[in-house]
Amino acid sequence: MPALSSVNLTESEKCRLLALARSSLVDSFDSVPAVNRPPTSYHQLPTSHCKLPDEAVIELKLGCFVTLTLDGELKGCMGCIEGEQPLSKSIPDLATSSAFDDRRFSPLLESQLGRVSIEISLLSPLTPLNVSSQAQLEEYLARDHCGLVLKEEGLRAVFLPQVWEHFSGPKAFIDALKVKGGWPGNYWSDKIEVKLFKVIHFSEKSGLET
Repeated sequence: MPALSSVNLTESEKCRLLALARSSLVDSFDSVPAVNRPPTSYHQLPTSHCKLPDEAVIELKLGCFVTLTLDGELKGCMGCIEGEQPLSKSIPDLATSSAFDDRRFSPLLESQLGRVSIEISLLSPLTPLNVSSQAQLEEYLARDHCGLVLKEEGLRAVFLPQVWEHFSGPKAFIDALKVKGGWPGNYWSDKIEVKLFKVIHFSEKSGLET
């Protein structure tokens, strides 16, 4: 079975990436006079922590998801599972997409900015897993609650590791992911591609965490 790599960032780097996402949301309301705008950095951590990360970090090309919650409830989530752009570009793009392009929710309002919390999930490189059955995949995931990508022809679906908290076990997790991707819940085929990943995730709401 594969050994999955992980992404390591300092607290200052995590803080700066969150501030980058926050700033992109504030800037999206560019018709609002700057004097009336909410602060561009979040207040949950001391601003002295928010130092610029090394250029090597901000220019990393990693899979990334940006999740917004409003008063503790999901408000938007958009991401890319493989890093095609550096974080300096993908984080602002995904933050604004989560705010305005997630069709499950109405667009974010300027008046809601102060009540929105941002979470960023950075993905490790995807690692293929060769399995001959869903039972074999369930056996692996029972030992390691990692992120999962399923793909077959034109269908693809992904669950972040954080989604595990909503399911009772590997079978429920996999079945729900198949339904999300457009397969029947009881479907399996040897043509399904399975890929695994780890994440480091950190948020304004709960402070910096991995």
